[in-house]
Amino acid sequence: MATRAAALSRESPYGTRLLAYLQERFPLAGHGLLIVSYCSSNQFLARALTRPGEPMRYDRSSLFAALAILCCFFHLRVFDEHKDYAEDCRNHPERVLQRGLITLRDLRRLGALAIAGELVLAALHSRAALVAVLVALGFSILMRREFFVGAWLRRHFLLYATSHMLIMPLFALVVFSFATGRWPWEAPGWFFLYAWVGFFVTFNWEVSRKIRAPEEEREGVESYTKIFGTYGAAYLVLAIRVVDTALVALVGRHLGLSRWFYLALVALFAITSLGFLQYRLHTSPRTAKRMETYAGMYIVAFDLVLALELARRYGLELHGWGA
Repeated sequence: MATRAAALSRESPYGTRLLAYLQERFPLAGHGLLIVSYCSSNQFLARALTRPGEPMRYDRSSLFAALAILCCFFHLRVFDEHKDYAEDCRNHPERVLQRGLITLRDLRRLGALAIAGELVLAALHSRAALVAVLVALGFSILMRREFFVGAWLRRHFLLYATSHMLIMPLFALVVFSFATGRWPWEAPGWFFLYAWVGFFVTFNWEVSRKIRAPEEEREGVESYTKIFGTYGAAYLVLAIRVVDTALVALVGRHLGLSRWFYLALVALFAITSLGFLQYRLHTSPRTAKRMETYAGMYIVAFDLVLALELARRYGLELHGWGA
């Protein structure tokens, strides 16, 4: 796809250029899988906690929630592109946006459509879902404005990244309101706990994707290996995964989930730790990239483990559009 994008020009069909942008910065297949796993785990947990003993189910609310979250993630991407445009022009001039094949004006229009989509979907569902979406949207606007302290935040790279990942618990509450029809502040404490698992899972990916081998480090391009050292950042990834695993294990214990659930968590931790071992023992750009690959696998599989266990325990039903 990178080779195909390199051959495009501003005279190429708009649809082709847009597809090249999406493949580069917002691959729909990858985001689709992520959103299915994320929404499944959060909506199943919401229903297990608010309607104990009832089967898990996919229904119209599930579809609305997934589409709304997809729109939310896309409008975040658009906000980031505007926020980081000048810096990306310096550091990544080869990208589709930086080459002018897709413009910021194009993205503004698409971002506006995404925001309209998430608001319409929420309004069609319930007032609770609309409020949850509005809260998440409001926080994303603060992110876009860098909380009005952008110059200071950018001097504190770790704080900058952490402040932006705080939107993940809000996205979980969006799914909660779609799944239950309840106000986001009515979520049970155990759901709030799992909402923070989403924060740490995203933090795990954020650190992993900015781990660099020493020869890859570039002046003016931030990385976690610059902050924590070549291996310190990799150990931080492991520590975050320990926190993730412990938090979801607590949720599992509260729900009385089976031992297979805990074995699956341990197996997932062990499999994704292979990336750490490869990087630690054979540090190179290739093994540094694998840290991101394993983190991407982890962020999807982690939610799927909980969703599958809840479906196994309570059963799974498919409901029609009237559900």
